Amino acid sequence: MKKEHFEVLLEEIRGDVKLALEGHQVLNRKIDEMKDELKVDFDGLKVELRNVGRNLGKKI
Repeated sequence: MKKEHFEVLLEEIRGDVKLALEGHQVLNRKIDEMKDELKVDFDGLKVELRNVGRNLGKKI
């Protein structure tokens, strides 16, 4: 394999790796955002459940 051909292939591989890494970063960001949203939802649910528990305690 000629050196020039090898260098072209190497550049293509570098581009593919860079693209894969960028995609990985985007997915990590989306996962982190979803985790934050779920935490907020879960915290809100805990507050609502506490309120329901208090209200049930008052009715008993």
